[in-house]
Amino acid sequence: MKGKNKFRRGTNVVATCRCCGKLTHSSIDGYLDVRMCRVCLDSSGQENSHSDNGHDAPVQGCPTCAGVSCMHEITEEG
Repeated sequence: MKGKNKFRRGTNVVATCRCCGKLTHSSIDGYLDVRMCRVCLDSSGQENSHSDNGHDAPVQGCPTCAGVSCMHEITEEG
């Protein structure tokens, strides 16, 4: 079975975050093959909440409220 991929689809393997490029896992919190690190996954959820519902006041961790595309832009600077 030379050359056959040892990893089955749906398994949690090391992957590159498709947002920031850091090494992470392919799956997180039950989301299969999401390929995002914790910061970028949480950031995408906050951005989605902001777009769907808005906020009455700025929310810590929301990239839209912070004026960035993703919170990794801020956490990498600090």
